[in-house]
Amino acid sequence: MVSAVAGPSRSKQRLERTRDWLVRTRAAEKLFILVLGLVYALHSIWSARTLLWFVLVPVMVIVAVPYRSLLPIVKSPVFIASALFLLLVLATSALGGETPAKILTLNLRYAVAVLAFVTITAYLVRDDGDFLRMLFLVIGPVAALIAIRDVASFTGLSFKTLMTVRLEGVKGLTVYYNSNVIGMMFAMPCVGAAAVMASRSLKLWQYVMLAASVLVLLGAILLTGSRGSLIAAAVGIGVAIMLSEHRRLKLALIAVAVVLVCVVMIAPFQSELLQRRDSLRLALWPIYLEMAAEKPWLGYGLAFDTQRTLSSGNVVMNAHNIVLCALVRGGIFTALALIGIVLAALASGFRAWRSSGEVVALALLAACLTASSVDYEIVPTDLAYLYILFWLPVGVCLGAGLSAHRILPGRRIRPETVSASSQNRQPSGD
Repeated sequence: MVSAVAGPSRSKQRLERTRDWLVRTRAAEKLFILVLGLVYALHSIWSARTLLWFVLVPVMVIVAVPYRSLLPIVKSPVFIASALFLLLVLATSALGGETPAKILTLNLRYAVAVLAFVTITAYLVRDDGDFLRMLFLVIGPVAALIAIRDVASFTGLSFKTLMTVRLEGVKGLTVYYNSNVIGMMFAMPCVGAAAVMASRSLKLWQYVMLAASVLVLLGAILLTGSRGSLIAAAVGIGVAIMLSEHRRLKLALIAVAVVLVCVVMIAPFQSELLQRRDSLRLALWPIYLEMAAEKPWLGYGLAFDTQRTLSSGNVVMNAHNIVLCALVRGGIFTALALIGIVLAALASGFRAWRSSGEVVALALLAACLTASSVDYEIVPTDLAYLYILFWLPVGVCLGAGLSAHRILPGRRIRPETVSASSQNRQPSGD
């Protein structure tokens, strides 16, 4: 009796070859970096969104096989807290009875998009120890070049405009126009680039490129006059310096910080930075706290217009603090869920630093929390600046925590730990 064992089908073989090729060429990583790069480079964010949902996501569906590999991500405290927060925002809006079904449906789609982005980010960070180096080796210089382009276009190469007018968006060229948003968009790659310098052994040209990017981005942030973004960048770089094992790089980054402080002190527009004082935060926070106290359990929902006019006549869009905004939108439990995301991400990032020396995750999270403590509102959205401000650091912390056992490619290891860890070492790449 002769028995034949059927081999895998031709379609399955083709799928496996495709997956092997995508993994070998690091296609998912490169597409992710391209998506973020397009957010900076183009006036319209449509191209970045299209690439994300119609190219990167299908690639990830193929690469992530077997899907049980995603279980550690979706079972993690960071992911669960993120999902709980997004669902509570929707649930409280629905239970409040004042949010149209169309808005709820739209925000449900946004919530799924956010969770997909966090999952993709965490997967790439977890599965490729070199991903964060590659990410900021590209995004840092891209953001710096875009900053130079934006400054030149905004000022018309006028030195007087450069020194006296806050940098804003340029119609038909930039995707964002608010100075604070622009400052934050430059702050995140600035911190990421500095953190990569502080935690990886790079080639000389890579150090030079990242150092130049950091200086350019710090200068652009200063020109926006966004003190929240400037402080966020300083805090993020400071965290990278404090946690780094590279003494020479610590000294180099400290020198950069000293130069930045000196530039701020002699800047012609420093008086305007100081005259704005607290930028009305101390006046608007009590107003939104009173609003939250009136509806503490369900909040006001996603459809509610949180815009308020202060006694000074100034109009503010929201509470300018992510936790307070969550309290107003979705009540106490929604705000607690947002705090849960922060604490879980912090624990994950700390675990990665303790085990593998990864400082990028905590540096990005520190910058994010600093900026969002004085501005912004975290709600379900499609791909936009909130992804780079908040969800990117959350995803990076999640992925770094899950790969905490791995030694970073290019990290300088103390002699006593080399023999015990040599089995986990990976090549750093070019």
